[in-house]
Amino acid sequence: MKKENAVLWSDVRSREERRRSRIFSGLVFLVICAFLIGGAWTVIYSPLFKIKSIEVTGNNGISSDNIITLVTAEIFRDSFWKRVLGKDNILIWPDSFSGDSLKFLPELKSLSARKNYFERKIKIIAEERKPFGVWCVVSRPNDNRIETNYNRILDNNSISFDENSSDNTACWWFDSDGIVFKKAISAEGNLITSLSDYSQKDIGLNSKVVPDEFIPNIFSIFRAVSASGLSVKEMRLNDLTLQE
Repeated sequence: MKKENAVLWSDVRSREERRRSRIFSGLVFLVICAFLIGGAWTVIYSPLFKIKSIEVTGNNGISSDNIITLVTAEIFRDSFWKRVLGKDNILIWPDSFSGDSLKFLPELKSLSARKNYFERKIKIIAEERKPFGVWCVVSRPNDNRIETNYNRILDNNSISFDENSSDNTACWWFDSDGIVFKKAISAEGNLITSLSDYSQKDIGLNSKVVPDEFIPNIFSIFRAVSASGLSVKEMRLNDLTLQE
């Protein structure tokens, strides 16, 4: 009898321990769920992470609205959770933005953001491209322009100076990296560095005025002409030939 009571008591005790274990596990689960729900509510709906103001600095030629539109599109690109949180949530804002997104505003050289969590403010810092000169592609009737994939090194013999020009031109501002970023009008004289390109078919926004291997040589020519003090009406690029 005593042996049977001992077995029975052990069984009851074992069931009680299992019941307590299940209760404890359930309580832990509820606490974790409450913590996760509370954290999600804090991140999504709480004013703790809600941005109070967005300031754009460094922009002169580009409107702040266009920059904010570009930044918003970049933030939400390929991100479901960022769209859930919304652009007013300071946590989703990156510190910088990719070069691919900047192509939509060619005048922008770089774009970054500084976040002030205490004041809940975003400061967008824009760096605009600075004009180095004007590059004009001059088209002639029935001409057969070469493509813009070159292997020959550009030298001084490829550039000449002439007073003749054509009205059928497309002109662009380019910066010190040789990147085209804005439409321009034809310019003459020494105040603005300008070149008439009779060699290439076309250039466009975000492209280089010439391929990368030619950039150092052509800019050295620009600087030499500027330093010489010569009065030049037109500087022209006549020959960029493709050599196999």
